[in-house]
Amino acid sequence: MDMNELFYRHQMALMATRPLHGASARHADFDLPGHYADRIDAYRARRGMSKYFAEPACPAPPDARPIIPHLPN
Repeated sequence: MDMNELFYRHQMALMATRPLHGASARHADFDLPGHYADRIDAYRARRGMSKYFAEPACPAPPDARPIIPHLPN
């Protein structure tokens, strides 16, 4: 299962989380969102990926950053 599929299933499991009654209540102790979160973490660990995609791998040096010219009003 690729990362997009894991993210999709994790989000669907989070949205489906609600109190259960009746016959399905006996399976309520299984943490499906937690199961997919563990699989996502394992996927990232196997591939050497960081936990959070928002953090840059290595920041660009100041001289490599683009210069934005000042625009007149």
